[in-house]
Amino acid sequence: MLDLSQPAERQAHDFLCRATSKRDRMWFLFDLRRQGGVLLCAVRWVRPDDAAKPFALAEVSLTETAVHWRDYATAEAVRAELARRCAEPMASDCPT
Repeated sequence: MLDLSQPAERQAHDFLCRATSKRDRMWFLFDLRRQGGVLLCAVRWVRPDDAAKPFALAEVSLTETAVHWRDYATAEAVRAELARRCAEPMASDCPT
């Protein structure tokens, strides 16, 4: 899934390790897909800003230092968005 010889992909890997480690956990990761230059991460926040939306679909860039996310109320909503994103034409590298 990742080429760790590439600096940006190694950086994304290291970020995900930190974000999900027991010591500094930010997320519980429950699904992960690669789509072109981003990793799509279905996550549950450990300490959500909005208790009504404790889940997110996070995009971790594989080309630059960037993370973007959208919060959701349920894990099912995140999974549905992940499935929708992986069904888009550019998503040939998303497994089904």
